Amino acid sequence: MSTDRRIDRKGRVTIPKEIRDRLDIDPGEPVRIELQGGDIVIRREVDRSEAADALEGCINEETRRSDAEEITPDDLKRDWTSDL
Repeated sequence: MSTDRRIDRKGRVTIPKEIRDRLDIDPGEPVRIELQGGDIVIRREVDRSEAADALEGCINEETRRSDAEEITPDDLKRDWTSDL
């Protein structure tokens, strides 16, 4: 799905209602704006604590790869907060 929009005098762009509805984006919800090459990409902002909660318990002794390296909570914290 794509659409063409104009940037207003204040630099704002409106995300069309059809796209907001399809992605279930509500007013006031944070998004991330990134430059990728010569393109502007708008992504839904990921709540890291929600993502971590969703993954909790999915890796256990049965599902863990035998060659997976051990990661401490401090390693994980450093990885997740390195770009803040």
